[in-house]
Amino acid sequence: MAAPIGNSNAVKGKMFYDRLRKCLVQEPARLEKIVNQLVTQAELGEAWAVKEVIDRLDGKAVQTTEMQNSDGTPLLSGIQVMFVKPSDE
Repeated sequence: MAAPIGNSNAVKGKMFYDRLRKCLVQEPARLEKIVNQLVTQAELGEAWAVKEVIDRLDGKAVQTTEMQNSDGTPLLSGIQVMFVKPSDE
């Protein structure tokens, strides 16, 4: 029997997601209670709750990273390859 190909770590996380989703879909009152608690905590000024509400409504902010040389010039962002026909010399 051959070993499975690929990374199966994502399946483990999906198992939890699937069980959680099933539970909350089958008992929507529990999900409503969780949502109400989150909104209440955000209204009370809890930073983590405010951030969670914003992330869920607007999506998480994209993190950008700019890299520079020590003199402030941008780093090399690509490589161009040119093939040159040798001279007949």
